[in-house]
Amino acid sequence: MTKYIIYCRKSTDEATKQVLSIESQVAELKEFAKSNNLFVTEIITESKTAKEPGREKFNSMLRSIEEGKANAILSWHADRLARNSVDGGKIIYFLDIGKIVDLKFPTFWFDNTPQGKFMLSIAFSQGKYYVDNLSENVKRGIRQKLRLGIWPLKAPFGYKNHPVTHNIVVDKRVSKLVSNCFTLFLNEKSFVKISKYLADNKILGSKGKPLDLTRIRRTLTNKFYIGQFFYKGEWYKGTHKLFLSKELFETVQSEIKKIEKPRTGGHRFAFTGLARCAECGAAITAEIHHKYYKGTDRCADYTYYRCTKKLGKCSQKYISEGNLKNEIKRIISAVALPSSWQKDWKSWFEEDKKLEAKLTSQKSHNFENEIKLLDQKVSRLTDGYISGDIDPEIYKVKKNEIFEEKQKIVEKIAVLKEKGGLWLEPFENFMLRAFQARKIASKNVVAEELRSFAKSVGSNFILEGNSLKTDYKLGYNTACSERAQNSPYFATRSLFVKRDRRDSNSQPLPCKNPFVSKRLGLSHQPSRLSGI
Repeated sequence: MTKYIIYCRKSTDEATKQVLSIESQVAELKEFAKSNNLFVTEIITESKTAKEPGREKFNSMLRSIEEGKANAILSWHADRLARNSVDGGKIIYFLDIGKIVDLKFPTFWFDNTPQGKFMLSIAFSQGKYYVDNLSENVKRGIRQKLRLGIWPLKAPFGYKNHPVTHNIVVDKRVSKLVSNCFTLFLNEKSFVKISKYLADNKILGSKGKPLDLTRIRRTLTNKFYIGQFFYKGEWYKGTHKLFLSKELFETVQSEIKKIEKPRTGGHRFAFTGLARCAECGAAITAEIHHKYYKGTDRCADYTYYRCTKKLGKCSQKYISEGNLKNEIKRIISAVALPSSWQKDWKSWFEEDKKLEAKLTSQKSHNFENEIKLLDQKVSRLTDGYISGDIDPEIYKVKKNEIFEEKQKIVEKIAVLKEKGGLWLEPFENFMLRAFQARKIASKNVVAEELRSFAKSVGSNFILEGNSLKTDYKLGYNTACSERAQNSPYFATRSLFVKRDRRDSNSQPLPCKNPFVSKRLGLSHQPSRLSGI
């Protein structure tokens, strides 16, 4: 007996673009099963993308089939089952071994024959192609928006995404509230009162609660309101309309710095201003505790760090300077690379420098040759115009096209001369710190040096209880994650190269370590890092 499982899925990343909702799929498939006298044992629904394997309910369905509870599947279309080669391969394998005897789709023909399985594999591949192509289109759209100075994601507070033009436009109602927040802060110097003001105007956070103070601070310091935005490590000049004066914004920044400036009581503490409180977002200050030891008749001073508690109520406790030092050393130690790698890394880096210079020179030469060819085209075009073989209007159009093409190449040459090899210096600094990290973390360095080194490898330090957390800067996370297996030189280097190589014609630097190439999933001809 053929026992069917109804499987319905909608993608979480296509919430607004579903042909059929889960409910509609279930209704249609139940009607289909009834009209075709199909015996249905179970209905499984899932709201998850099929771009990659790992869907819990899909795998649960396969386990049921493997255990013999069912031997057929009814779904709306083949792409509901799989849009990746792993899940698609499992379905076809189950067909091959007889675990699945039939597949039915109201929108797709399938027959359990070699031809039918071939067509099914094509349908799965088409689903994967759609996903890959969609992803690339999204990336291309984001790059274009950035070039135009348009914020590519959800509009910040006070703005909204236009449904037709997809630009960022001013939200008339909310923008007035945002402006009032800036003015209110100048008068009250309180994040708490701003949160209450927004709550009174029905601007709430998750679960209907007032916005947390960290969100308030982030809003008041967001440079988007003065025409700038930060995306994936780079600043851009926005073209969106402004509703806030730069003078008001800068004044608020000054006031925020004043109230968050930690009090040191006349002492200079090494780690004040380094981190913020995880609970309320306020700055971390320091103070000295004096302790008298009666048995030895002596006094001792101990330094402790704590939240300033200037942004509202906070339960964050004290942390001793010694424990804070240990936390900083732990963060630094995490980015340390083995000293045994240093010689090879230095050698590879020197080779990269030479190769970069060669590639830059070669590319510049190619650009110059392109300009010469364009000049020759203009010359031939002019000759044709003078001789009367080319219509004057056509001559103007063609000449303008060549002119624009030539200007683009000239701009590329200028960028190449200005930024060619720009990645080398930051990557060299990264290497220097990564090989110094172990020594810095292990020896008794002065507190100022420890602080300086920590800030060079991380940012956004957050103190949560006795634990210090940070966002590692470019390169360090990758190096840490890869180091247990082998040298991450080429994987880490690619991050720095990617920041500098904006020209689509840029050629990647070759990877000369075949083991690294294999581990990173790269070809070896010699190997090249894809995506650089």
